Amino acid sequence: MRILLNLKKQILVAFSLFFICFLGFADELTNFEKAELKRLLELDLDKLADQPVQGVLGYDQEYWRNPASVHIIRPEDITEHGFANSVEALRAVPGMHVSRGLAYDNFAAMRNFSGFTPQKFLGKIGGREVSQLMLGSANYSVDDYPVAVIDRIEIVRGPGASIWGTNAVNGVINLVTKHSADTQGDSVRFLIQDNGTFMGDYVHGGQVSEDSYYRFWVRDQEYAEGTLDSGLPARDDGYLRKAGFRFDKEFNSDLNFYIAGGGATRRLEHTLDLTARLLYQNSILPEYPEFIPLSYIQSVEPFLFASPLLSDGSANLLQGVSLNLPSTPPSWSSIASGNIYFGDSQITRFEQYGELTNDSGHVVARLDGITDSDLEWSLTGAVEHTEISLGHIGFDWDQTQFDLGFDANRPLDDFHRLSFGLAARRTNLDVRSTVIEPFAFSSLINPNYLVPPSNPFDQTSSSSSVPVLSYNQEFTEIDRFTAYIQDSISLTDNIEVSVGTKFEENDLAGTGFQPGVRASWLANDSNVLWAGYSKAHRQPSLRERYTTLTPAKVWIPNPLLPGGGIWSNIQFEGDDSLDREEIDSFELGWRSRPSENLLLEISSYYYDTKNAVLASQTSVNAYEAKDAKSYGGELSIDWDVSSVLKIRGGYSLARGEIAGERNYDFPEQTASLTSRIAYSDSLTLIQSLYYSDETQIPSDYNPITIPSHLRFDLGLVWEPKDGWEIGIFGRDLLEPHHVETMFPGIDVEPARVERTFLLSIYKKF
Repeated sequence: MRILLNLKKQILVAFSLFFICFLGFADELTNFEKAELKRLLELDLDKLADQPVQGVLGYDQEYWRNPASVHIIRPEDITEHGFANSVEALRAVPGMHVSRGLAYDNFAAMRNFSGFTPQKFLGKIGGREVSQLMLGSANYSVDDYPVAVIDRIEIVRGPGASIWGTNAVNGVINLVTKHSADTQGDSVRFLIQDNGTFMGDYVHGGQVSEDSYYRFWVRDQEYAEGTLDSGLPARDDGYLRKAGFRFDKEFNSDLNFYIAGGGATRRLEHTLDLTARLLYQNSILPEYPEFIPLSYIQSVEPFLFASPLLSDGSANLLQGVSLNLPSTPPSWSSIASGNIYFGDSQITRFEQYGELTNDSGHVVARLDGITDSDLEWSLTGAVEHTEISLGHIGFDWDQTQFDLGFDANRPLDDFHRLSFGLAARRTNLDVRSTVIEPFAFSSLINPNYLVPPSNPFDQTSSSSSVPVLSYNQEFTEIDRFTAYIQDSISLTDNIEVSVGTKFEENDLAGTGFQPGVRASWLANDSNVLWAGYSKAHRQPSLRERYTTLTPAKVWIPNPLLPGGGIWSNIQFEGDDSLDREEIDSFELGWRSRPSENLLLEISSYYYDTKNAVLASQTSVNAYEAKDAKSYGGELSIDWDVSSVLKIRGGYSLARGEIAGERNYDFPEQTASLTSRIAYSDSLTLIQSLYYSDETQIPSDYNPITIPSHLRFDLGLVWEPKDGWEIGIFGRDLLEPHHVETMFPGIDVEPARVERTFLLSIYKKF
């Protein structure tokens, strides 16, 4: 039945397009409609019947009418650039900043005041909202799908408060997968990098009956070891293995069902630099810093006192030993590289390695249909379980999440379309902390210690062995309930206004409403102006509210008893009084299509944030809330110069202030320029330039500045026959290596992003 229906729809669409193009009605279309018509005509016939349109209003709408900054990534945008996953493809999206930490992860941030983690935009992948409440972010490298099953990726920049709700502060990324009927047969994709990194995808689709289809897929990704900025091995090699499935059934023309699921396992190593986390309180040389990394002292006088770094743990007496210390402390970059000398002695960097694991699985099911009264509705349920271990710091958690949601929209008359929905979520957590070996020792080395001196950090603890990160076990069940309603009003044929709000009862963000209003004006056939206001919320992460960080210990010697002393813990607690972040967002945009071959878009924004959660610089708490402001804008161009040359470009300006002071954790300027030259029907040259301003990454131990950098990629794609695509790509061709980001707080030294060459082989459906 579905085959016959699709065939009829294909014939109908093809005939309609022929009729429009060749019988003279094309002149009555706007340039936006002509461009969409041209895109449809360039597609294969079997793709014409089910072309989605994008929307931010709770229902599907033509892309060009959306009252928001919307960017669409299609599968060919990923394969033609040799990207291994969808996160890498975000580099070319204005307003997005993509950076790589170690070999296995790319991080995406949207607009300013974002940092390096995706904490301030909402991610939806394959019909489910993906997030880890512990860290307040999502891991898109693990949750990614094979490109053969991706229909499109919608990037909506700017808050979508009234529809998307909490955490859609800077925007939404929505990865939409294909119907199983559109993935029939076999598809394979292999990527091999010159450093040994490998990824292979296999997708198979089949038919159960005339109205039932299925597919399954597997992925193997092997990570080669990278290099730290100092030139030392990063020890970040490992693997990611995944599998997934989807089953679609059409009960009738107005009722459809699908169920999909998948699982992933990832095994890696990770490191914690302890060089400056085990300290010595210096009371001998007043001209030298008060706290000295313990490894300095031990290298010069290894028997000065007992420590966890000594094999026997014995106490030794100081008998008139003079310390040969430098007059100034070494730099953090020297600590990271291990190039620290006292005379002829080199200090060895002291590190703790541990396994970093991620095991996850999910199932999502959806039933959708349309009633006789034109009510479009969907009922979606999902279950997801994730087990994550941060072995290098001794912190593990399991998260089980249950979601149930109902969404609907219905035209009330010729001028109103109502969108509404309800959703509920329950999250269960099991959090465990263990003491890593370097921290597992008794607080009192000498039992005759008289009076422990006060710790100038005022955060001392006399407990013997404590984990680096611990969790308040009172908060292991988190509930969330939401409801939204929005009315989209057609004031005239050219002016549309949408007004709505979302209600939320959230154990982490409290109770509140998130209103929003958006408007668009089709000024003429070539120009659309739009504006929007939203009050959006972000919930603090569990890490920010309920964890206690013990990043370092200080050996405090007993001045009255040589050889005696006490280990004191430096601790920072999360703040369970942190309230939700509230952002007043104002946006303006202009979308222009002078012809069907040229699209220009300019958007601007201003965010006023109350209670922005930040890492504390002075408080005894690990995090604190401050007011912040950010503003900026984006420019994009999409130009089909000819049938041979296509150009895509983007520029972003982003500035932020925290408590009145400029913030630089997001690059102030980013830009991209890509050209696609089709030398023939089977040979295409892709050239891409990406620019990023410098960023400043705060850290308790090693705040660093990431220099501005320019990246140049070059690719040659050959299609020897229909369905096959072979590509050769060079990345970062302008320099041997650079750094893009660093994990603040836990890791000290960033890894290099090195020049690489890649071979891609892709067989499509």
